[in-house]
Amino acid sequence: MRAKVAEHATLFYSDGAVVWDDYLHHRQFAISETAELLCRKFTEFTDVDELLAPLAEGDRAALRKVLDELVEAGVLIVEGSPEHERERRLLAAWRDWGPSARHFHFASRTLADAPYQGSEEHDAVLDAKLTEEPPPAPFRSLGRTAVLLPRLDGTSKWSSAGLLDVLLARRTTREFGPGPLPLTKVAELLAVLGGPSPVRSRIGRSGTVFKTSPSGGGRHPVELYAHVRGVEALEPGWYHYDGLAHALEPIGVTWGPAEMTAAAGDQDWVGQAPLVLAYTGVLERTRWRYDTSRAYRVVQMDVGHLSQTAYLVATAMGFGIGFTAALRDELVEQALGCDAYHEVVLGLSALGPLPE
Repeated sequence: MRAKVAEHATLFYSDGAVVWDDYLHHRQFAISETAELLCRKFTEFTDVDELLAPLAEGDRAALRKVLDELVEAGVLIVEGSPEHERERRLLAAWRDWGPSARHFHFASRTLADAPYQGSEEHDAVLDAKLTEEPPPAPFRSLGRTAVLLPRLDGTSKWSSAGLLDVLLARRTTREFGPGPLPLTKVAELLAVLGGPSPVRSRIGRSGTVFKTSPSGGGRHPVELYAHVRGVEALEPGWYHYDGLAHALEPIGVTWGPAEMTAAAGDQDWVGQAPLVLAYTGVLERTRWRYDTSRAYRVVQMDVGHLSQTAYLVATAMGFGIGFTAALRDELVEQALGCDAYHEVVLGLSALGPLPE
């Protein structure tokens, strides 16, 4: 028999134990020190009998028992077995993206027997949680002197554009024309993206809020920041958008085109944009309601919804816009003062006048 360690799992330490995390089948169990050391001998297909042959009979029998248990547990895969064929197909499909992407996808993938709570049961759990753990605030303020923005009044010419016309006109723009963006339109764009819905502005007692873009459970974890390089009446630099106050709070960091280009994965067109919006995810907003790993997928979906809204509003306004997730997250985190354990960088939208 030839066997090797399964490649759809990882090892980690927990309370002094080595834990086998089979993310493909959602199983976790501790393995012994002997088992962990044996696994190191099977990083590739190895003949079990040849490996054990030099040992004394008693040792050979004891280790063979451990190896059989590892095969039974799926830690080791036997060459030519159905498990080997399934793993071969898995690795062929996911090899280019590496083990981290495999782990993220399959650990947050739901299986056929995944339990789900009914809405009434889930509401009851949240009601009980409210008495012990208040929800995180759905809007954030840095507490700094802010630039109050013109309010959205719904009478702007761009708001009357037909939806189908805007959808068909939507394009990713990687070249911008000269001239600054008008503050009024930038303010309206931010209000549509990050402010509470003017028709349903009430914040729920569990921290839910309605906005123009959908969000899992109404949690809206996506936070908005703006880097200004060419917007009328605004000093250059990074700002945080306070959606409740409808105001821009200066962060105190100003980037030149080279710094923005570096943060955007060396994309010059982002560095040249007069306005760049940065999207971050405040994980606790979503995690408070959904405590499973799958909820991390929902945060990623939320920024997709929001960036499409940005595309459509910018298109209706006559702006050019392009979204990118090709970032150097750490550079953006440093500029915004984000704690990467709690607030993750998700993407950028670069905006400017359309080229002439």
